[in-house]
Amino acid sequence: MSGNTIRAFVALEIAEQIRRKIDREITAKLRKCGVRCSWVRPENIHLTLKFLGDTPSEAVAKITRDIGMVLEGIAPLELRLEGVGTFGGKSPKVVWAGISGDTEALELITRVIDDVTFLHGFPREKRPFSPHLTVGRVRDPQNAGELVSKIGEIEIEPEDFIAERIIFMKSELTPQGSIYTPLHEYDLL
Repeated sequence: MSGNTIRAFVALEIAEQIRRKIDREITAKLRKCGVRCSWVRPENIHLTLKFLGDTPSEAVAKITRDIGMVLEGIAPLELRLEGVGTFGGKSPKVVWAGISGDTEALELITRVIDDVTFLHGFPREKRPFSPHLTVGRVRDPQNAGELVSKIGEIEIEPEDFIAERIIFMKSELTPQGSIYTPLHEYDLL
């Protein structure tokens, strides 16, 4: 990444009690299964609405302004933490916590953000929207069967929460993990 770009994404902020619950009831249990996995620190858990990647620094102000315009008047979302699973089939790549509830409104938000960022030169999302919170990224598939088995044993009590903020985030990759810096926040009213 050059000095003229930042690595960026747009995310829905997740309530702190939900992030703590994920750490306590999912991550803590799965750490013991012997899979080499990068677990997401609780303060970094978020729901990605649009990953932009390298973003020209001079475009950030215009992009954040335009996202703010399309988010005006959108009410807070009633969501629910529900379930745990993996992406990647028999060789899991990502461990996730599921999100249900007002997912139609959430999908609409992702579409309007995708439309705005497309107008700024970013490609449209090709995959269908699947609301989830990334809990960990599998680094080595050895013992993947143990991971999948342990996930099958986790019974997480669903918990409702209100999502009230969307954040335009800068992401810096470091050997110790990603560092996220909010550049712009949008309150849902």
